[in-house]
Amino acid sequence: MTAYIDEHMSPHRLAQVVADRLDTEESPVAGYWYEVRGDRGTYADELRRLLAGSPVVVLVVREVVFDNPNAVQAEFVDLIDKHRDEFEKVLGALPEYAPVVAVVLLTRRVPAVPQLASPAVMPGWFPRVGGTVVSVYLRDLTWTGGAAIDCSESAVPEISSGLFRLDEALFERLTCVHAAEPAAADAFWERVRFDDGYDFGAFLSRSRRSRAAVRNRQAFRPDAGKGTTVVARLWKIVQRTPPEALGRVGANLATALRLPEPLDRDWHQPFVSVLGRPANRPPAMATAFASSVLRTVAASAQFITVAAHADAYGAYPVTLLRSNSLDLLVAMRDATSLLQTLDPPRSTT
Repeated sequence: MTAYIDEHMSPHRLAQVVADRLDTEESPVAGYWYEVRGDRGTYADELRRLLAGSPVVVLVVREVVFDNPNAVQAEFVDLIDKHRDEFEKVLGALPEYAPVVAVVLLTRRVPAVPQLASPAVMPGWFPRVGGTVVSVYLRDLTWTGGAAIDCSESAVPEISSGLFRLDEALFERLTCVHAAEPAAADAFWERVRFDDGYDFGAFLSRSRRSRAAVRNRQAFRPDAGKGTTVVARLWKIVQRTPPEALGRVGANLATALRLPEPLDRDWHQPFVSVLGRPANRPPAMATAFASSVLRTVAASAQFITVAAHADAYGAYPVTLLRSNSLDLLVAMRDATSLLQTLDPPRSTT
């Protein structure tokens, strides 16, 4: 994946997407285009290697732009005809004629035409359907190529590890504040203790033991039911609190963390937090930050949980999964860093 970090999908992922699409195609000819931002030649070579033995021809498009909806089919057929040698090489190596032949067009940008299917006369030399009119499908895979929620692009292990680090930063800050000012977390604990009869200090002791038992941070999954970690408590309170009331929980968390006002550094608010923004913005930056942490933790924990049951869900665009993961990772990184660099609270005793 690292060799193709500029792409939405690695050649390996695109090869899987194309293979999956082939199984559902009804037309004898299918065209897919994909936007490659980096070296298209290197990307094409790797994709050809991965698709070897399948009826898929990979072409790097340099001279065709596909911007005129009325000429798309003609340009596509002309492109096929110009690369006859490549088609004969790929298809000639197959043990039998394939019912569907696919063409992957690696472009510099996504063509400005809708996905469509139109009749086209295939070149006379084309296997099985040469010289006949067929319905040719052209589809964009740049933004629609899907994969399971737990695909590598989702970076689930990294999200688990990031959530564990954020939990550590929250735990250490809450512990530090509690030692200096035992009553600081009273209002926060009243909200997140649920049915537990022990006090906040006992929770911190339990949380320390629970964290010590984690052997693999990349497999960390908070347990909202048991609530043995800070992030587990935050996840649970978000699940149980209406969006409009979450700001009050954020204010209690900000107090428990003794966040300064204003915060002296920038931090990233993930898109999921923006979507959950209440009608009235929090009056204080510290409360806004704490509220964002609540939503970031909840979204990350939920994503990890859903990914663990990916077989129960369908495929989603890889670009969506990857963007969501990167957004959450940046938010967790910034929140962790901010908490770790706060000045020690002043003791009130």
